[in-house]
Amino acid sequence: MDLIAQIKGTKNKLYFLDPVHQIHNNANDYAWQKKGAVATKQVKSNTGRRRLNIIGALDPLTLEPVIILTESNCNTELMVSYLTHIREQNKDAETIYAVLDNAGYNKSYEVRNVAQSLRIELIYLPPYCPNLNLIERLWKYFKKKVTKNRYYQTFEEFYYMVTLFFRNIMTDIDNLKSLLTLNFGIIKAI
Repeated sequence: MDLIAQIKGTKNKLYFLDPVHQIHNNANDYAWQKKGAVATKQVKSNTGRRRLNIIGALDPLTLEPVIILTESNCNTELMVSYLTHIREQNKDAETIYAVLDNAGYNKSYEVRNVAQSLRIELIYLPPYCPNLNLIERLWKYFKKKVTKNRYYQTFEEFYYMVTLFFRNIMTDIDNLKSLLTLNFGIIKAI
């Protein structure tokens, strides 16, 4: 990515930004079963009524995420708050580049104005290209480690495991380095 080469050795920062919305409920994953075998597995479940929104941005050079956890809906006000948080975390950065999708709240007039005032340049991905947002790989890894095939009886237990994952994320740096590479498979149409 040319932008990464441009920011290396400068006071600029680059983040891949996107929220993920986790419902407090069991998320089933794939399972293998012998052909013809009759098997039904009962899975514990919750009401699934409480949602935890995780707004995150991933630095592709350090692989460190900047995370906010909230039960609030993801909207313009929350994104403005998050951009302010990113700027506070990077006070020395001249310009912060944020790669993000085209969600309505990301493209709102208020978000774009606040970003400009905070010296955050928003770079929008093409529509329907979540595979180009590096943080999507982090979300997949997060779900594998925290939500897939796991049952948390209370929302507080679920919330604790989410915070624990992000608090200790850099202890798994070898897995992150192999997963969060900038090798994007781009196919050109003929």
